[in-house]
Amino acid sequence: MKEVSFEIIENPAATSHLWKQWKHLVDTEGWTSDDNSVTELVPSLKSTRSVWAVTKTPEQNFVGSVVWNEYDDICWLGFYLLCPEYRGKGIGSIIWERAMSRIRKDLVLALRGVVKMAPRYKARDTPVDGPLLENYRMSSKSFHESMKSYENLELNQKFVRNLSTEEWEHFLKYDRSVTGRDRHEFLQIYYKKLDYTFGIVFYDKTDNIVSVISAVPTGHREKDFYKISPLFANSNDIAFHAMKVLSDVMFEKHPNATLIFQLVNIPDGSFNVLHKFFKDLNITAGISGITLYNNDYPPKGDLNKVFIPHNNSCHFDY
Repeated sequence: MKEVSFEIIENPAATSHLWKQWKHLVDTEGWTSDDNSVTELVPSLKSTRSVWAVTKTPEQNFVGSVVWNEYDDICWLGFYLLCPEYRGKGIGSIIWERAMSRIRKDLVLALRGVVKMAPRYKARDTPVDGPLLENYRMSSKSFHESMKSYENLELNQKFVRNLSTEEWEHFLKYDRSVTGRDRHEFLQIYYKKLDYTFGIVFYDKTDNIVSVISAVPTGHREKDFYKISPLFANSNDIAFHAMKVLSDVMFEKHPNATLIFQLVNIPDGSFNVLHKFFKDLNITAGISGITLYNNDYPPKGDLNKVFIPHNNSCHFDY
């Protein structure tokens, strides 16, 4: 086998051309759970760490990378990939070992890998099984039609972007109660600094938050894919009301879009309600990947309120 010439660098600046090449490959790979907010935010987040293989040329172009985020008690390894022409040459193993030597040892290491690669990951650094991530896809039109039969509840609603300062604090408190994490820095960027994300908050008659649902584009923009996440709700009826409202918004603003719902298969909690919803529509789930850990990592927060997790590499929830 011909020797491949490359060099290793670590933590390039957010302005580096490598990040643009990386994003293009992520989108081309079709990893729709890692939406456009992830590929935009990861390069500049304080929690981001990375190891890269680059060409031994003045341009130092992308060959491969291991990119992860360290926060709270977890290291979430979101991106391990190589350009197709460099695969099978041993480069991946080299940058993987370098990355493993850089990750803090006091953190639980977690990653989501494609199923065919799971045995390899489990044999090395992440032997503990976590949940499977499955995806269901519907056109915006089909989703809108499927929700017409569901009852509207007497709930008030407001776009997250339009919340007052006081309402925003209540929203953050609700998010903490569901996820078991303080995500205020990430959510501030996600909802208020990115112009393509949006979320809708729902209130009961006493102005208590009872649900939030969001949408974000994912993959190459010309494909018109939208990831629907998260969906947190205090009951099944409220969750379906939120989905119905979202279906109206998406059909009005993005009538030709494909909507992608990424669900985990944790036995406890509300996830299974939506699995049944999609299966009753005769929609077959695709497999996005399986979560693996290097140690036990029980779910946090209130699973009974999680219908669709956020599944964002910048701030892992489930």
